[in-house]
Amino acid sequence: SMAALAPLPPLPAQFKSIQHHLRTAQEHDKRDPVVAYYCRLYAMQTGMKIDSKTPECRKFLSKLMDQLEALKKQLGDNEAITQEIVGCAHLENYALKMFLYADNEDRAGRFHKNMIKSFYTASLLIDVITVFGELTDENVKHRKYARWKATYIHNCLKNGETP
Repeated sequence: SMAALAPLPPLPAQFKSIQHHLRTAQEHDKRDPVVAYYCRLYAMQTGMKIDSKTPECRKFLSKLMDQLEALKKQLGDNEAITQEIVGCAHLENYALKMFLYADNEDRAGRFHKNMIKSFYTASLLIDVITVFGELTDENVKHRKYARWKATYIHNCLKNGETP
């Protein structure tokens, strides 16, 4: 079983845009450690671009780096970690499965929190696929659609309207 990771310091305000990717990582530590690893890698790479100079940001990124190294050690010779092409396929399949689940619920007229979350998480995981390079047009389209759907259905339910 996976050893617990050392917790991260509070998220610096500059890194607000990666907070959901980090939460998705935590949610997948037990469910799918490969997904959790790449969510953190995405957060790390994005955080570095946003701010690697400010002391609080540097401290945060250094603790995140510790988590990544610990995960890499734990996952050892997992092909989805050692081979990018396998890792990329793993993430794409996972994101697509989540997208299709939400899309099927949508088409069946079943609107609920779990379905909204699946659309949104699919969109976050497609962000994460960018650690491997450019997204395919299909991924870009899925991400945009999933994000729009999650927001739209969430707002409908909040306002007591039928999507």
